[in-house]
Amino acid sequence: MARLHDHSSDHLSPARGRLSLWDDCSGAVVIEFAIVGTAFIALLMATLHLMMVYLAQQMLETAAEGASRMFLTGFAQTSTMANGHVGMTDADFKDAICNGASGTDANGDAFTIKPLLPAMLSCSRLTVNVSRAPAYTVGAANRPTFTYDSDGKIVSTGTGYSYTAAGSGKNQIIAVQLIYLWPTGTGALGSSLINEPNNNRMLTATSVFTTEDYACGAGQASC
Repeated sequence: MARLHDHSSDHLSPARGRLSLWDDCSGAVVIEFAIVGTAFIALLMATLHLMMVYLAQQMLETAAEGASRMFLTGFAQTSTMANGHVGMTDADFKDAICNGASGTDANGDAFTIKPLLPAMLSCSRLTVNVSRAPAYTVGAANRPTFTYDSDGKIVSTGTGYSYTAAGSGKNQIIAVQLIYLWPTGTGALGSSLINEPNNNRMLTATSVFTTEDYACGAGQASC
């Protein structure tokens, strides 16, 4: 007796194949990641870009706090540096911030200052501004204006190093600013933090205070 072939399964096979392919979700995760993954990575990169700027700003604020204390106590004005300078010059003050310093204080005691600027920040990008203010006003610490040459190098900043009146510099209102040009650029999602030429962002840490009561060192006419 001949065996009859059931063709019903043949008719159902294409339908089952179509249903299996239609219901197959194994590639959904890949497709979803392709849609949202790029945006997520871009957002993450933009966040890291901004985070690094805030980290550099916080480091600069900490360095400015330590540098200001040297003026607050009269230490910078009266100490004898290892190079023989009595009272820190502008170069001495910046070098102490960047690399540390040594010498003797007004009492003749030896001292050593550790660098205040973190290794993450470069001294070549740092500008130090010290000025005496007549009163506690907004104008006591203006935002510096940088000037550049044709090669993009700083040639003028409108900053300086002036803090003493005639005689003792005690009870003077002093403004200490550390200005740093942070190299940046256009981040992910078009975020731009540039506010200076050459893809830089100016970071400024300012401390304004009244110097304590201190005496000039031996042989100093003013401090």
